[in-house]
Amino acid sequence: MQSITLITLILRALDRVRTQPVFDRDPYESRRTALKGEMLLKALIVSSLLKSPTQRGLVETVGNSPELQTALGGSVKRNTLSNALQQRDPEQMVEAWTLVLQHYQPQIARTGKKFARLAAVDASLIKLSLAAFTWAAYREQSGAAKMTVLLQWGQQIPSQLVFTNGKVADVRAAQNLVWAAHWTYLFDRGYFGFGFLTRVLEAGAHFVIRFKDRVDYQIVERAPVPKTPKNAGFRVTSDWLVRLPGWDPELPLRLVGYRLPDGKLIRVLTDRFDLSAVSIAQLYKERWTIENWWKWIKKLYKVKQPLGRSEDALQVQLIATFVTDLLLRAFHSSSGFAKGLYRFVVDCQEFCLAPIVGLDAAKALRQALEKVAQRLEVELQATQPVT
Repeated sequence: MQSITLITLILRALDRVRTQPVFDRDPYESRRTALKGEMLLKALIVSSLLKSPTQRGLVETVGNSPELQTALGGSVKRNTLSNALQQRDPEQMVEAWTLVLQHYQPQIARTGKKFARLAAVDASLIKLSLAAFTWAAYREQSGAAKMTVLLQWGQQIPSQLVFTNGKVADVRAAQNLVWAAHWTYLFDRGYFGFGFLTRVLEAGAHFVIRFKDRVDYQIVERAPVPKTPKNAGFRVTSDWLVRLPGWDPELPLRLVGYRLPDGKLIRVLTDRFDLSAVSIAQLYKERWTIENWWKWIKKLYKVKQPLGRSEDALQVQLIATFVTDLLLRAFHSSSGFAKGLYRFVVDCQEFCLAPIVGLDAAKALRQALEKVAQRLEVELQATQPVT
């Protein structure tokens, strides 16, 4: 009898989304003899769950597990993995990620209901050796890759990615994002630019952005300062209708100021006049969600340790990490696991190669994964040995 592991369960979940047709549209895909697109995605998901996130660690783990070989559709060789990472078009992997997102996003619980259609935009760097990663221009003697994501606040999952070298300015990278009508986007001051913000409004969307200190403005009207709730973590100090030199006078803007408990003054600019000044301040405060999310991704999934040296290889690995995190969040939401998402993910990584039915040392995790398996209609105890 062969028992199913967490890694096999998560690959079975991926099988419910037909991603291979995305890769089959590539004329070269039919000539690949190993590590076709879906298999590469699965292999990278396995890697993101292992304690040794290296090519050698992945190859050895798969080689020692007939069950994993069956779930992947074959063994993984190191030179084949290197070539697949080098040659895979990241846009194909993005499209596959989008399909998985569409399938599993509805299963992920929202963190709150107060703000609907809210997303944060921010970039993060992965420091790299410029000698090994020659494409990663950043500073004179160091390299870096910049990853800009659009993070949906309600479920804390990314829905868009822009990948560049570290030298590209934040606002320039974000020009490649697509804005949705009626959504509100949260930006730090690195994205402040009239042309950029105008394009957000032209898409029918809204913005809340931290105001730059040295930008001139003219106060047109001062609204009464509302009383701020004691538990807000800030105190609203001003609420102004303003004009900015060079900005379209037909597009009114609102400048809300508030102070943090340490006395620091924060000013945020927005086109939204339908919300209270307190709500505007709370919206910008939620931008820190994306900062914490980046820390989460880097700490738990070891994306700072690239499997390949090319720009495409790192981007493909990052997208596979997003898919892994998405699936684990969906598992957590449907599992009834009571100890929180962080504990769930850490436990899943710790016991990812252990048979689920034998997780006596992690009873809560076993019970949670049994519920997930039942939902996926997966038998945890195979009736035939895996060969």
